[in-house]
Amino acid sequence: MTEPVRVLHIVGAMAPGGLENFIMNLYEHVDREAVQFDFAVHARKPGDYGDRIAELGGRIYELPRLTSHPVRNLRNLNELVRQNRYPVVVRHTANALITPQLLSARRAGAFTVCHSHSVDDPMKALHYAGRLIMKQAASDRMACSEQAGKWMYGKLPFTVIRNAIDIRRFSYDPAAESDIREEFSLQGAHIFGHVGNLVPVKNHAYLLQVFRVIAQKDPKAVLICVGEGEMRGAIEQQVKELQLEGRVILTGMRRDVAKFLSAMDVLLFPSIFEGIPVSLIEAQASSLPCIVSDAVSEEIRITDGLVSFLSIQEDPAIWAEQALALMEDDKKAEKTVRRVPQRENIANNGYDIDALAGWYLEYFTEKARSRKV
Repeated sequence: MTEPVRVLHIVGAMAPGGLENFIMNLYEHVDREAVQFDFAVHARKPGDYGDRIAELGGRIYELPRLTSHPVRNLRNLNELVRQNRYPVVVRHTANALITPQLLSARRAGAFTVCHSHSVDDPMKALHYAGRLIMKQAASDRMACSEQAGKWMYGKLPFTVIRNAIDIRRFSYDPAAESDIREEFSLQGAHIFGHVGNLVPVKNHAYLLQVFRVIAQKDPKAVLICVGEGEMRGAIEQQVKELQLEGRVILTGMRRDVAKFLSAMDVLLFPSIFEGIPVSLIEAQASSLPCIVSDAVSEEIRITDGLVSFLSIQEDPAIWAEQALALMEDDKKAEKTVRRVPQRENIANNGYDIDALAGWYLEYFTEKARSRKV
């Protein structure tokens, strides 16, 4: 039996999050007898995908952090690629600071792919410096959207790879909604939600200001934030200052996001910037109404009538007013009537994981055959 092509993915950490969920979706659906994924990470975290990766046949290697130990990071990565003879290395990233890693892997003999997952980054100076060697470092270039590609590569050509999902898994499920409402004792509540890591770019400070207005006007309103991250302490403090204790639920890291999307009535997404957030594709698959920051690309709107955009420069009361209006509209019909399946819309826009897994299989096997050892 022919050994599968082993592809090395370089990621900060493989804990549940937007780009990590995308990679795992792909890993779950690709033909693993033909292609296997291994991972080089800079950190291991409680609740990460390590156990599942091992079950699927993958391996995880921990490297020193590039920003803290650049020489060790690049040397260890080069040795890892050489020793395991990886034919393809994919670096998933929000900025071009990582181009030395791609260059190191390329010099070790791999076909290198940069995959852009964002449209901005706080480290702009280092990003633009890294872009200067992108052409030499990356054999090929991918991006989750047109904007993410232009941010990462400038005028260099790139391929847009949609953040595809398992559409059936995220379709609205009344039983899943019932499970979440029972778990958190939310029967009869109006659930406003957010899905995303607790990090500055997700803008939870603004989200809580919006929800404060909602809570003042709707005594049944609760806010569920699904995710974990560095801002948890600051968010908990703001909840206390706004006197929202008992009205805001921070779930921490969860792997049953689909259930939460079924339980939510309105999704609020006030990010400062984004690429193409996987959670918004999943929300649309669940037919969940979404109010989204206009800093997010309009490419994210792939269904009719589910996504509306507002500026985060607006008074939070404007967001609250629209969210409450959506809630009122939703109460006019049963959820099973309103939340109709969106498979055709989502698949036609290129977000079907089964189709993407087939494309990836051909892509990786072709690049593995054509590489120079």
